Amino acid sequence: MMMVVEYVCAYLLLVGFFLIERFVRKGDGTKDMKRSGFDKGSTTFVSVAMGVAFVLIPISPLLNWLKWGCVFNPWMGLAGIVIGAGGLVIRYFAFSTLGRFFTRTLQQRDEHQLVTTGIYKHVRHPGYLSDILIFVGAALAMGNLITIVVVVVLFVPAYAYRIHVEEEMLITIFGDDYVQYRQMSKRLIPFIV
Repeated sequence: MMMVVEYVCAYLLLVGFFLIERFVRKGDGTKDMKRSGFDKGSTTFVSVAMGVAFVLIPISPLLNWLKWGCVFNPWMGLAGIVIGAGGLVIRYFAFSTLGRFFTRTLQQRDEHQLVTTGIYKHVRHPGYLSDILIFVGAALAMGNLITIVVVVVLFVPAYAYRIHVEEEMLITIFGDDYVQYRQMSKRLIPFIV
């Protein structure tokens, strides 16, 4: 029974991701997938990682039933749910704080502003942190080693590359202001990294 509850919670994490995407991401151009020269393929890399996760996480119960990589543990599943729920909260605050500048692709917007308040005071890329937490959390809740490994192996390099490319763009746009902001904040985890 616990396994079914954790499966449902993992599905709800994915639904929460879509609800925040649908109802909190607002403004002209925030949902378009038009890539600029700044993007350097990073949107494609992240999209592939997410696409695989969106297929693999929902079919994890089938993989477990077939005994392919099943490592279900109620505590691991509970930890995954908590991690994923934390990711949803971070995602909400990241979207809310950045507003119309939170785009799907790397692009310079009209009247682009460097946002360093709210969650961005401590973390430069809370949206990416939230994605990692949501999808790794959902994978952990599913209790399937194949799913966990694939999600981590795809998401870590995809977001590492995305962050690298985005920071190059932000230095180009904001110059010394962004360099100073980088010195006062962490990339993903407050006070650590």
